[in-house]
Amino acid sequence: MKVPAKLPYLIIGYKVPSLNTIKEDWEPYALEVLAGILSGGDSARLPKELVRGTQMAATASVSYDMISRQAGLFIFDAIPSAKFTVADVEKALYQQMEKVKTELVTAKELQRVKAQVVAGNVYEKDSIFYQAMILGQLETVGLPWTIAAEYVDKIRAVTAEQVQAVAKKYFNYTQKTVAILEPQKNK
Repeated sequence: MKVPAKLPYLIIGYKVPSLNTIKEDWEPYALEVLAGILSGGDSARLPKELVRGTQMAATASVSYDMISRQAGLFIFDAIPSAKFTVADVEKALYQQMEKVKTELVTAKELQRVKAQVVAGNVYEKDSIFYQAMILGQLETVGLPWTIAAEYVDKIRAVTAEQVQAVAKKYFNYTQKTVAILEPQKNK
């Protein structure tokens, strides 16, 4: 896409299941953990390796939402730094995906993400609004509100092998859509 903008932007989306479309009930939780490993905070892989390490990207992150009526997307997005191109960053993101597919994530990474999830879940319970929002989201997409109570335990149960399995299963060419914003000068 060519539009007036200052910086190029890359998005890579992979079609993945939601809680409503799963075949294996652990898959959305493994995808959630994988998202945390790749971009859950400054010590996650993408910020550590692509932003601060090689300084290839000004930003690089992933997102995944397991609560939807249909299958969803696991989205990688990045803005290349001044010395690099979108193609450079795209290649680096694919290398990160291959690494997850071929090497098990470390116990330390799993522990960090699980601790973040548990802490986040505890803090979210301080907000009646947030609790109501989650229950409403679940019911709105046709899921029982009672599964909200299972979230932390299901995240804690995710293994490194499951994280690798979802990466292998879903990060492939047939599941992928790529969008690139090519900045154009204002006329």
